[in-house]
Amino acid sequence: MIRTSIACLLAIAGLASAETVVLTIDNTQSNIDIDATLSTPVGDDTDTAFTPVSGTIEIELDDYGTPTAITLHDFLIVLDNDITMNFDYGFAGSATSTLNNAMAMYATPGTPTGPVPVAGASFSFPNVPSDLAGTYTYDYSFFLVGSDSGSGDLSEFGTSNTPIAGDVISDGSTVTLSGTLDINTTQTVIDGVADLTLVGTATLIATGDVPPPAGCNAADIAEPFGVLDLADIQAFVNAFLAQDPAADIAPPTGVFDLADLQAFVTAFSAGCP
Repeated sequence: MIRTSIACLLAIAGLASAETVVLTIDNTQSNIDIDATLSTPVGDDTDTAFTPVSGTIEIELDDYGTPTAITLHDFLIVLDNDITMNFDYGFAGSATSTLNNAMAMYATPGTPTGPVPVAGASFSFPNVPSDLAGTYTYDYSFFLVGSDSGSGDLSEFGTSNTPIAGDVISDGSTVTLSGTLDINTTQTVIDGVADLTLVGTATLIATGDVPPPAGCNAADIAEPFGVLDLADIQAFVNAFLAQDPAADIAPPTGVFDLADLQAFVTAFSAGCP
């Protein structure tokens, strides 16, 4: 029975995963560069804007010492400044639009994207669902079209699939992510008059503390702590066969029996919080 239980431990490897880490975006090094094109009956015109960004990115690494895979759980990128764009169509007219309290966010929190490989330090998420939030205002005057002003909601731009790529490094205490997030979305902002296309790249530098290294439960007895994997199973089996106290995780103390095996399986299957 005991030999069978030990063998079964190998079948449940990989059920648990590492903890996530929330990285803070450094707005002294992070920014977004946007090209905005307003398409109207009198023509198209493009203006550019640039602003620092702040916010957070929540990720999970398979190993906080030498990561080989990364999973994205959430992000929120906030434009630190409102952006005003001016569009000039010469004698045909002009328009102005301002993005207020604009931000980009992960569209499906609670549903992770990935994992994807980390090769060296590089990773790439080809399609990450993202939404915009905030508001915009506009005013225009076009020849033979008329003039007007108004406002709208950036959330009306809808969900888009956004590529995110870059490098992630963990030295066992600090996680550093440097990467880019691309934005490319179009929405009618003035019915029958104008469509606004936003094309931009957010350059992000974000850091956070590695989750505490202490074992997350009784099954987490091998490095890297905070991760339940084959190393913990092997360490437990070795300790159990050697009657090492590390494997004595169920009463009665000093007795190595099926109760210890069952306690380990239960703890390993529960995973790290």
